[in-house]
Amino acid sequence: MLAVLGGLAAYLALAGAGAAHEGVAVVQVARPVLAGQRLTTADLELRNIPVSAASPDAARTIEEVVGRYATLPMLKGETLLMQKTSDRVPGSNLASLIPPGCVAVSVAVSDVVSTGRFIAPGDRVDVLGVTSKDAADRAEIVLRDVMVLAVANELIGGEAPAQAERTSGRPNPRSLDATVTLALSVADAQRLVQVDEIGKLRLALRSRGEDAAVLSRCQSSP
Repeated sequence: MLAVLGGLAAYLALAGAGAAHEGVAVVQVARPVLAGQRLTTADLELRNIPVSAASPDAARTIEEVVGRYATLPMLKGETLLMQKTSDRVPGSNLASLIPPGCVAVSVAVSDVVSTGRFIAPGDRVDVLGVTSKDAADRAEIVLRDVMVLAVANELIGGEAPAQAERTSGRPNPRSLDATVTLALSVADAQRLVQVDEIGKLRLALRSRGEDAAVLSRCQSSP
């Protein structure tokens, strides 16, 4: 009886060790992947690894991850974990609205934002600036025909936030709730920041009837 029990125990131990070393298919990275990159079949491959080495979060089929976005960089040969992917493009929604060749710059214009929200995302404005406190000095046009990407936390194409969300009640004019975000070339952004540091800015709303080539200035700028 003891011999039988001993043999059974040995058999179960060997069977368990064999099961632990059985292979399981997981998805691995076939070539380096950048953060934000959309995964394709060419980026992935199936490999068998020991069950004991497989993470519970490892992707098991290529089909379940193709089309998803990498939220972190991945190296070739790395086992793909589902937590490193997303079904949405990583980053802010604002980044996808910036025209090619432009950058987004936010300026504090609490007077404009709080006065009935006359300027809305999608409008075009001229930026006026006053760089001294001398009453004889006139405001100069710092930038012409600039695209408004966002007003406070409202983006182009998004739903307008409720009145309670638009009004923060905070006196700080440079809070997120009192900003207008503009699409600018790098050179224009540098000029805007410079004037904003030494003076005051105001926005003048342009007519919708004007067909200005906003992209041409952004794309032609260095």
